[in-house]
Amino acid sequence: MKKQSKNLKNKNMKLSNLILIAIIVIGATGIVLAYTFNRNEVKTHEVYGGDFDKVIQSNTPVIVDFYADWCKPCRIQAPILEELKSELGSKVVIHKVNVDNEREIANRYNIQSIPTIMIFKKGKVIWMNVGVQSKETLKEIVLKNQ
Repeated sequence: MKKQSKNLKNKNMKLSNLILIAIIVIGATGIVLAYTFNRNEVKTHEVYGGDFDKVIQSNTPVIVDFYADWCKPCRIQAPILEELKSELGSKVVIHKVNVDNEREIANRYNIQSIPTIMIFKKGKVIWMNVGVQSKETLKEIVLKNQ
């Protein structure tokens, strides 16, 4: 009876070790996949404080993504913006503003919900919407305002 109990404990330990190893591998793979993805993505730039006013003065449409790291819909929006930038290249500038870090900018534009997408041209807001926006919607607005 003791031998069976000991064998069962050993099997349970081996199983828990395998589960732990699997979790570590999955976690490590997630990090590697995220790193690989981030290295190959079309970069969007995060804007901080005083740079914001300079950035939105562009003659090229500037998409500003107001987001937070903890926001799941914001995570859905990010690859859409990267794909849009990849397609439109120099026809659009894309910047991100983390509302947790840049509260003054978020308050200035009365950001109540995220993601909020704003499109500026020559310092003026030409379009704004809350929630995840499709690539097609954003592309249409950008191309219309070239």
